[in-house]
Amino acid sequence: MIHRVRRPTIGITSYWRHAVMDAWALDAAFIAQGYVEGVRLGGGRAIVLPPDPLWEEDAGDVLDMLDGLVVAGGEDVGSDLYGHDPHPRTGPKHHRRDGAELAVLRGALERDLPVLGICRGIQLLNVACGGTLVQHLEDVTDQTPHRFDDATWGEHEVVTEPGSRLREIVGERPHVRSHHHQGIGTVGAGLSVTAHAHDGTIEGLERDGARFCIGVLWHPEADVPGSGRPLFDALVSSAR
Repeated sequence: MIHRVRRPTIGITSYWRHAVMDAWALDAAFIAQGYVEGVRLGGGRAIVLPPDPLWEEDAGDVLDMLDGLVVAGGEDVGSDLYGHDPHPRTGPKHHRRDGAELAVLRGALERDLPVLGICRGIQLLNVACGGTLVQHLEDVTDQTPHRFDDATWGEHEVVTEPGSRLREIVGERPHVRSHHHQGIGTVGAGLSVTAHAHDGTIEGLERDGARFCIGVLWHPEADVPGSGRPLFDALVSSAR
């Protein structure tokens, strides 16, 4: 008789894009394999979540399936969600993804499900808690370390805060890969800043009192199974 160890089910939000695959060009829901591998290597069962408009009415049906949630990177969050007009360099709003992800994230926060927000994910977490975003970092700092160009990772060090869960997981000065042109503005209610870049850019947020709720502005999935893995391990462990 086979005795199976139950693996926590971790939902991963996904892109909704027009994509080219071999001879076909069609709308597709997809996510980079690094997210899936991070969850798998951490001992979880990964489920990719296509953005479902019905979640805006009731996200409970999908949340009932999940033990944890990864809010993945991707397009700019719509500036209307935090009461700002769009910056000329802000990308077009993705109505379907914004609405669905915000609904499932808020539902996860209400249930105290473990949450890991990555790049766009930390930005959406901040917006979900009433915060705002810096729409174009180049207006306030040298963007190069954060995003060298549209096709190249930025690479830089971040400094985590003493006593934070983030420092416990990734150490004091992790070297990270990033690819973003937006950042955290006003910090949302109930969130604490737990990491900064050299230029003061907020790189990490944690939700006060949560079982596990961490957002990072960098891309740990870009270095799995290497230095990016500990964040996924910690998420899955918290979801058991």
